Amino acid sequence: MKQNKSILNKFLSISIGSWVAMIIGFISTPIITRLISPEQFGKAAMFLLVVEIVGALALMGSDQSFARFFYEEEETERRFLLRKCLGIAFTIFVFLACIALTFYKLLSQLLFSTVSLWLIVLLLVYVFLRIISTYASLVVRMQQKGKLFSLIQILNKLLEFLGILFFFYLIGDDYTVMIYAQVSFMAIVSIIAIGFEFRFWSFLKWKTPPIQTKASHLLKYGVPLMITFMMSWVFQSVDRIAIKTWADYSELGLYAAAFKIIALLNMLQINFTAFWTPLSYEKFKENPNNKSFFRNMNEIVTYVMLLVAAGVLMGKDIIIYLLGEEYRGAASIMPFLVFVPVMYTISEITVVGVNFYKKTQYHIIIAAIVCIYNVIGNVVLVPLLGATGSAISTGISYILFFSLRTSFSLKFFKVNYRLYRFYICTFLLVLYALYTTFSTDKWIPFFSGIGVIIIISIFYEGALRKISAKIKSIIVKS
Repeated sequence: MKQNKSILNKFLSISIGSWVAMIIGFISTPIITRLISPEQFGKAAMFLLVVEIVGALALMGSDQSFARFFYEEEETERRFLLRKCLGIAFTIFVFLACIALTFYKLLSQLLFSTVSLWLIVLLLVYVFLRIISTYASLVVRMQQKGKLFSLIQILNKLLEFLGILFFFYLIGDDYTVMIYAQVSFMAIVSIIAIGFEFRFWSFLKWKTPPIQTKASHLLKYGVPLMITFMMSWVFQSVDRIAIKTWADYSELGLYAAAFKIIALLNMLQINFTAFWTPLSYEKFKENPNNKSFFRNMNEIVTYVMLLVAAGVLMGKDIIIYLLGEEYRGAASIMPFLVFVPVMYTISEITVVGVNFYKKTQYHIIIAAIVCIYNVIGNVVLVPLLGATGSAISTGISYILFFSLRTSFSLKFFKVNYRLYRFYICTFLLVLYALYTTFSTDKWIPFFSGIGVIIIISIFYEGALRKISAKIKSIIVKS
């Protein structure tokens, strides 16, 4: 009982930041979409896409290696693991920066359709800050400091919004407004996070001790994950590339706006991953045969995320209405995008077998299969349905992503997740998402959603009872 309470407290301390950040995002998104036009929104989305790929190349999976080997080092020596991981990332970053600055004319024309040294410099500054920010957040996560992690999440969202307002006042309706805002808040939040954990970052004055984890171990574990990320990047970005190719920046802007709404749900996924990653490794190290813990966690998280998906689909028209007149076209784009955070979050539990046994090569196989599927799906559907077709292809891709992650994981870590319930409910949600994508009626989709929620609750009656009992106990104690 004490253990369950401790886990709940850890989750609540980490999750409060996500809920506050979601509220800030829910308030700020309609304001931002009224300031920034769909075309400029689309251009900003392409810039951020490039940041993702360059950042992934620079990290070379070292951030994932840091998380994996964190608990294998003595507590007093973990700062040196951080230094070793940062050394890898910064070495690669300097190499990439030299190439980018040497060929800035070619790169800026290719990426942004204009020759601009400043855009390339801004890109490199952003990537550098992204590396720092990734590790600053990871240090907090791995120590399971939920309150500090929540503070970082809240500051991220709040400072981004304030930055957009500030730079919009100076520049007006231009995609650089979002870029300057992102760079500014990332710098401020990174400084704050490092300040709180300065003891962990004060490794420069110390000689590196002979820690257990060598650079070769970090690269052996991290490089396959980097390759996986690159494939995942293609899988996740082919939608925006396809829309830019067969549609235009306005259509891309609508898609990016719909994704910005889904990004609020991504806060749940990020929040859960922050809580789950250190906890799962800790539990596995304590007792590798404790399968019931993972089964129970999967049941509860699956039920909650399926309910979230159904709830978002029910309120789709209200949410889109908040974006403003220019973004009404996003109504048919959003439904299938809900599967992105939902499937990813649930799969974070079911993929543990691959991570526990360091079988990272399977991540490459998973990413390759899903990438090929999503490329084909976008090539077929985008010319026919535009951004809506891209959303459908991406949503289905994430269901495939979940299935492959789960299937490979079960080869090494067998847990009875009772997957038949999940697939029945997911099939029901796919039909519901398909209906809400093309339906112009407002009330029938809403009442259909109530039916979907009831059916999901019947299949996950056990999870419903556990959650209800926990809520009752909290109310009684309060």
